[in-house]
Amino acid sequence: MSSLLLQLPSFPSIASGVALHLLVLRHGEWDQSAPAIVSWYLAFVAIGLLLPSVTQLHVGAGPLFQFLICHLAGLFSSIIIYRVFFHRLRKFPGPIIAGITAFYASYLSAKKFHKFKEIENLHQQYGDYVRVGPRELSIADPRAVLSIYGSPSKTTKGPFYDGAQPYVSVHSDRDKKRHARRRRTWDHAFSTSALRDYEHRVSKYSSQLLSVVSDQIGRAIDMGRWFNYYSFDIMGDLTFGKSFEMLVTGQDSYMLSTLHNDLQSLGPFLHVMWFIPFFKMVDTRRKNEPEKPDIFTWLLKEFREGEQTEKDYLFLHGDADLAVVAGSDTTAATLTNIFYELASSPTWTAKLQSEIDAVDHSTYQALAQMPLLNATIDETLRLHPPLPSGMQRVTPPQGIRFDDVYIPGDCIVQMPLHTVFRDERCFPQPTKFIPERWTTQPELIRDRSAYIPFGSGPFSCAGKRLALMEMRRVTVDLLSRYDVALAKEQTHEDFYEGQSDVFTLVHGRGLQLVFTERKSENS
Repeated sequence: MSSLLLQLPSFPSIASGVALHLLVLRHGEWDQSAPAIVSWYLAFVAIGLLLPSVTQLHVGAGPLFQFLICHLAGLFSSIIIYRVFFHRLRKFPGPIIAGITAFYASYLSAKKFHKFKEIENLHQQYGDYVRVGPRELSIADPRAVLSIYGSPSKTTKGPFYDGAQPYVSVHSDRDKKRHARRRRTWDHAFSTSALRDYEHRVSKYSSQLLSVVSDQIGRAIDMGRWFNYYSFDIMGDLTFGKSFEMLVTGQDSYMLSTLHNDLQSLGPFLHVMWFIPFFKMVDTRRKNEPEKPDIFTWLLKEFREGEQTEKDYLFLHGDADLAVVAGSDTTAATLTNIFYELASSPTWTAKLQSEIDAVDHSTYQALAQMPLLNATIDETLRLHPPLPSGMQRVTPPQGIRFDDVYIPGDCIVQMPLHTVFRDERCFPQPTKFIPERWTTQPELIRDRSAYIPFGSGPFSCAGKRLALMEMRRVTVDLLSRYDVALAKEQTHEDFYEGQSDVFTLVHGRGLQLVFTERKSENS
């Protein structure tokens, strides 16, 4: 029987596909090699088409294509059988198709860009642990937060972070030791003394935004758009020493429009095409030192003290990208969410305005000590986390265990923060905007350790304090002067439908608000 099989022309080709999977592709990560693998197969096809015309051999393309078809049949059959019946994650529930192909996760992302909602639906159907990819688990168990994201965690960043290579920022750097070294530079850039230097620049752009609002009093204004301008102008100034001038011109800069177009078109996958304009800006900033240090000052200092290799140069570009984009998109989205909640909650907004009226809010230190303001931000971040689908991690070789659950090693894990932050086990009345849970009603927080809007551990957000400074400054400046309400055409349904999960949360439809002069204020 075995000799008969060996005589069949299809058997060796099928066996080659099975062997390729079991001996090679089943081990390690192949995400970045996928284009090269596809290119090799296409080259094989091209050879099959050209061989008869460029050689004297009277061999048609048929046998080669037969070999290729059988080879691929063996390869994919082996992959499917292994992933369904033998993979280390086979015991975890989830859609069968998710265990077969990683394209299922891309499908969830592309579905109205509401991946966080689709993942939440899966957890409601299957429980806290859902297999959403061949080697990927979505985990909504609050007990797992510190094991996956906390300081003692042995997990590492997942293959998603390789998407912008070779422009590796500190955010996307998967090497823990190198990340720790680079992170120290960012900590200097966001130290207490550095933030004091940035404060007047943040206030400058808040004043520009106030001027825009003052020209639209009593009329609907898309604050989602203007909050984007505010946060991008600040980060342009603090990174390149030059604002994008969007608050002044009222128009998208090339950088912003290109970025958001690419996020919408490539969101389910990865996006790097918009990165090109950074080349000129980085080179210009390197030649022009500002009078006072900014974020780029520290990044450039590290670059100049190093070997200044081509790799270091690419890392510098990656960090410039991170400073502007990560420091603006998330802040803009959170400000949009804050004012959506405030406009929808006039009673709480009045309380917050009373706190603002009673405090000298001329300094960042004073703003940071305002309990109602901080509660507003915390509750908004809980309901609308900037990274709603969470951060991708890979389990260590020995796996991880929490209580009765064991996650095997070398598996991708991700905790959907939108789902975890709205978990009744952590936050009673989880879908309601109740800022008092952070002040006078602590019983509405059962597990605070599950709340990590800025991440946790060594990979937590380096720019957290700057982002909070920007949010506090403009929120106080606006509410000290104006009352705010949703415009008549702004519905709650449209607001939520306009949210897009493209790793960060963005608002494609903006937020229509109406500002009116305060009826009474102490100023």
